[in-house]
Amino acid sequence: MAWRAFDRASKLSSRVTPAAPILFFGNLDDYCTSPLRVLTVGLNPSLHEFPAGDPFRRLPLGDDSGDQGPDHYIDALSAYFRTDPYRNWFNAFEPLLNGAGSSYYANKSASTALHTDICSPVATDPTWSGVERAAQVILEADGGPLWHELLTVLRPHIVALSVAKTHLKRIGFVHASEWEMIHVFEQKGDGSFRSRPYEIWTRWYEVDGEPSLFVFGQAAQTPFGTLGRKQKYETGQIVLRRYHDGR
Repeated sequence: MAWRAFDRASKLSSRVTPAAPILFFGNLDDYCTSPLRVLTVGLNPSLHEFPAGDPFRRLPLGDDSGDQGPDHYIDALSAYFRTDPYRNWFNAFEPLLNGAGSSYYANKSASTALHTDICSPVATDPTWSGVERAAQVILEADGGPLWHELLTVLRPHIVALSVAKTHLKRIGFVHASEWEMIHVFEQKGDGSFRSRPYEIWTRWYEVDGEPSLFVFGQAAQTPFGTLGRKQKYETGQIVLRRYHDGR
């Protein structure tokens, strides 16, 4: 389905080329065997995943040569954080993951996290907010159902989203609670007071018949971007306690 979405987007001027669809980022085997399965969520892959001059250096086994075999493809995605990940973006999530006992990177925590994208597995230029609405509709038609199907396979315990709030409406799983604010950061990382407090919200959903705790924090340029590193780590700890208390 990921390759079908990529092929259907071939006529869109915003589709990054050369490129490949990215169903998920991270080591699938390590995630599946983790004691805590944690997913992070964005909108769609960045154009920076396919750098000009060497577009497949971040996905060394993935190219558009026609080899779309499932083993080849999954190996490429699973190798992502062992090669040349787009750290400027993913490291914004990493402190929160660490606070919850997880990490994108091997041997850093007891559990290995994956990243997914709720709108589309197709990288675009410009970024999602700059893509024409007609093109977004085409990408969402494949990407939305694909993301939901992917989560039913991955069966996450915790799902962390830091996107524009309107995108929460895209979540189509049956909810088992309402959104609840579980923490507020009144101060910045340097101790100065925020003009607008930063809120952490959670909601329980049923994913493939099992409870999954979804966590939301308002996005900035990067996920949970207005929180300092220590505050992100604290958020991960708070979320982990919430998960264990609410199961």
